[in-house]
Amino acid sequence: MGVGIALQITGIVQGVGFRPHVFRLAHELGLGGSIRNDAEGVFIRLKGSQYKLDAFIASLRASPPPLARIDAFEILADDGLDLDENHFVIEQSKAGGDAQVLVSPDKSMCAECLKDIQTPADRHYLYPFTNCTNCGPRYTLINALPYDRKHTSMAHFAMCPECEAEYKSPLDRRYHAQPVSCPRCGPGLRLTRPDGSLISSDNLECLTECARLIKDGAIFAIKGLGGFHLVCDATNEAAVNRLRVRKQRPAKPLAVMVKDVDMAKSLALGSEEEWQLLESRERPIVVLKKSKALIEASSHNDSSHNSPQHYPGSKRTLAADAVAPGIDRIGLFLPYTPLHALLLDKIDRPIVATSANRSGEPIIIDITDITAKLSTVVDYILDHNRPIVSGCDDSVVQYCAGQLQVLRMARGYAPMALHVQHALPKQLMAVGPQQKNTLGFGLGHNLFLSPHIGDLFSIEAEDYFVRTLQSFKRLYDVSPTRVIADSHPDYAPSRFARDYVARDYVDSADTLEAHETATGVQARELITVQHHFAHVLSVMAVNNTTGPVLGFSFDGTGLGDDGSLWGGEVMLCTATDYKRLGGLMPFALPGGDKASHEPWRLVISLLHDRVSAETLSSLGCLSHLSPAALGNHIKVAARSHVLKSSSMGRLFDAVAALLGLCNHIQFEGQAGMLLEAAAARANANSVNPNEAHTNTFSTSTVSTSTVSTNTASTIADSTARAHANKDQVTQRLFAALLSSEADACLENGLENGLENGLENGLESGVEIDLDTDLETGVSKNLMHWNGAALMNAILHELMELPPGNTDAAEFASARDILAAAFIDTIALAIADTAKRFPELPIVLTGGVFQSRTLANVSYEKLINAGHTVLPWGEVPVNDGGIALGQLWYGAHIFV
Repeated sequence: MGVGIALQITGIVQGVGFRPHVFRLAHELGLGGSIRNDAEGVFIRLKGSQYKLDAFIASLRASPPPLARIDAFEILADDGLDLDENHFVIEQSKAGGDAQVLVSPDKSMCAECLKDIQTPADRHYLYPFTNCTNCGPRYTLINALPYDRKHTSMAHFAMCPECEAEYKSPLDRRYHAQPVSCPRCGPGLRLTRPDGSLISSDNLECLTECARLIKDGAIFAIKGLGGFHLVCDATNEAAVNRLRVRKQRPAKPLAVMVKDVDMAKSLALGSEEEWQLLESRERPIVVLKKSKALIEASSHNDSSHNSPQHYPGSKRTLAADAVAPGIDRIGLFLPYTPLHALLLDKIDRPIVATSANRSGEPIIIDITDITAKLSTVVDYILDHNRPIVSGCDDSVVQYCAGQLQVLRMARGYAPMALHVQHALPKQLMAVGPQQKNTLGFGLGHNLFLSPHIGDLFSIEAEDYFVRTLQSFKRLYDVSPTRVIADSHPDYAPSRFARDYVARDYVDSADTLEAHETATGVQARELITVQHHFAHVLSVMAVNNTTGPVLGFSFDGTGLGDDGSLWGGEVMLCTATDYKRLGGLMPFALPGGDKASHEPWRLVISLLHDRVSAETLSSLGCLSHLSPAALGNHIKVAARSHVLKSSSMGRLFDAVAALLGLCNHIQFEGQAGMLLEAAAARANANSVNPNEAHTNTFSTSTVSTSTVSTNTASTIADSTARAHANKDQVTQRLFAALLSSEADACLENGLENGLENGLENGLESGVEIDLDTDLETGVSKNLMHWNGAALMNAILHELMELPPGNTDAAEFASARDILAAAFIDTIALAIADTAKRFPELPIVLTGGVFQSRTLANVSYEKLINAGHTVLPWGEVPVNDGGIALGQLWYGAHIFV
């Protein structure tokens, strides 16, 4: 007689082919029993000989389905008396209980389904909604768990006999693929005008006409997996410019979808790792370096061209310069649904595919909002009748510092779940930051992070935030009682958090517990976390560490615990506390938020007390100011009560303005992108100094002069000399950065107090108490980085170049060298600080590290010095990871 056991398995085990995989494995081994989905994951009962049971367990643990992730594998006692040892069945799912199953992200079309839609004899031929257990929508169509068809937006589509047979056959790859359908029984396309009036509802006709119209220059709204894209021919300069004008998006790069990797390689350069990212099952937008042909074409672009641009000597078409003007990067992605694949096959050229929304609002998921909000933007709409339950944008990634770096976590990666060893005693909710918002939830053994929500500066965006919250509460049947928010009280998520707990808020832990004991109802409690600390915590969470770690948290701005705006911080962190060791010295932000859009204000702030007004007036970035206006701005910057910040992001903006790269920022990160592009040109040319410098970027965004004509006459040098002196320039800039008028670089405290305290704590295995070990005998700051002195040194480098006849190419080369030297200087400062803590793991986090050059150089210096740098994993390095950091803090505070 056979032996009986039961298995309870949790993780990503629903909607990923887990049940048919188990069914086939049980049949191969001759085991009887059953499997079903439940609220925790899957529950398996088995009966057979012990050696077969052992083989089953070993095989399932070692080789689960490709899309599955096993977090917990529990073996339970089961006598199996009611089981037939020769019969294994798949039972109906069981609802109820505390939901622990993980919702799988949407996955891109698999190779088998692609073959189906390309095979004329297959009944899925040219069908744009083909899918199977190994691919297709998950998160975007789920209404509730368990993941069964009746709980999805496919519930109202009755399967035809052929689809039902596949759906019910455990040996078929479409077994219990909830969105399974075909042309006879599934969703269909609708081609309409902007007002919603129907043109066609025939799938093939819709595809054919859509492709023709796009090639003719039309702008489309096309409904995809998690929302609508705005689409046009990426090779048509006029069409792309028209889209920019209508969408009021003058400069921000637009994502481009390409037919295949060959087409991608004609537009961009990439490493093997980058091409692997492009082809990965997540199908993210991958930020790549533009191809040489594309850069060269940009320098000769005529924006009046309405027909596709071609590569010299090639039939391949170029992306329009307007796709990503002024920068050396382009975001590319491959088709991830059958609809996209069929469309690209007919168009056979790259297309712009950017999120359909109004500026500052979330991605649109329904045609009614397209007609209401974007009818003046699009010429046509390609819609379909499979409802999108939860919107989900495209993920954006790049490869740098030897690893994946996620810039926007959404389709393919989210919702994300991190397994934690110890069950959380309370249900947690982290409301995230104001910009690049995501939501976080802590439940059982998992920390969940929602897909990208976006910037919360509009009512529509805040509504999307609430809808995402409601989706997670519905899916997991949770009502969080412990809420974690950013310490900035005026952020929209912080206000929401206060409102959420207001109905039964309890002031202290003692009264909180007393309230819960007396009433039997869990009361809600709110705690806050400092923004830059949460950045570091997010990387700690990915690496499942409680610290201590040395964190470099560089971004735009976030409220510091002292009431000022931080953004260039060096921090010693554990999971529950931090010590601010130093970082960038504060400088004035004249005009407040205006300074983030007009970086010339920052130039005045950083230089006004170091150079004369006459010198300032000679700078190209200030040439638009009259002497009187300049004098007024100097007075504002000199006021003692003006808003100040230690923001590294704003320092990057200021340097870009001083170098004539960007005087008016049209989208977040633009100055940093232009600065990095300049540095990349310098670094590329330094590898081959004989390569002629080509200034290939738009003069509308890149000035050819940072100073007036009189001053410009002093700025000249050969490219060879600039390259030869790059390292020397970096050393001079580094010396300026370390100069500090505030105090004398901790001659006491560092060597005798702080370092020894850390070494003793680490060697003894005792966790360092931030309030005691680090508080005594230590100066307030480990390091002051003097941004004003650095800016002055950059200006000095420009002014000290030998006089001569300066042309645009020579000036651009000198400017690019200074851009590279500036970024190298920041990386050198990071490495110089880290060497004082050789035992501590290093965290590089915050939006400034989206600069590939900064991330690469910093990482290389740290690794070469023997440091451990904690990887980012799949969590955004920018504010998109803040909610996870908040969760990690809450998971260790609420114990």
